[in-house]
Amino acid sequence: MKSVVDLNVMLPLVLAQHPHRAIAGEWWENCPDASVVFTLPVRMGLLRLLTNRAVMAEGVLSPEAAWQTLDALTQDSRATIAREVPAGMESLWLSLVRGREPSPNLWTDAWLAAFAEAQRNEMVTFDRGFQAFNLSHLHLLGE
Repeated sequence: MKSVVDLNVMLPLVLAQHPHRAIAGEWWENCPDASVVFTLPVRMGLLRLLTNRAVMAEGVLSPEAAWQTLDALTQDSRATIAREVPAGMESLWLSLVRGREPSPNLWTDAWLAAFAEAQRNEMVTFDRGFQAFNLSHLHLLGE
């Protein structure tokens, strides 16, 4: 089974000082080749955070350095880049937001959950909020 990775797992993989580094790194080290799916929203999120001074402080990266960091991660043998959206995902995405209260990460989290569910992949995250989506395969790191 492939694993759709959340941004909160990717960031610790590239930041040695991140508090979740050890847990994310241990999970990553045990992933087989071509098993970790990097979606466009998560790749863009990583680039956004790496170039954000409020997040990175003195360690903020230039756009070029951020791209190189992302490229190094996604060139790893464990990584695969999702280039297409699965059929039927949009209706599943809508079903995951219907009836919920607005929240800052609702749309992206629901999109990732729908992507994982539509592909019958595991969703890998530190975010306990994903439990509300009742996914078939959810891997919460740190438990």
